[in-house]
Amino acid sequence: MLLSKSQKKLILDILMKERRRLFSRHKGELLDKTIADLSQAVRNENINITDPADKSLDWSSRGKRKR
Repeated sequence: MLLSKSQKKLILDILMKERRRLFSRHKGELLDKTIADLSQAVRNENINITDPADKSLDWSSRGKRKR
């Protein structure tokens, strides 16, 4: 997923509030599965990522030949 951890937490909070609403038209198996999957993704990030590294590539050193 291309979302940051804080974005995932925000979406998860919104989905959990929607599940608690009495007259929500989005209740059901899909909402429960989405909440479960997103909460698992957030838990995995909390466990696996201790220091978020910059995953961008440094192309400045590429293409320069050392002689």
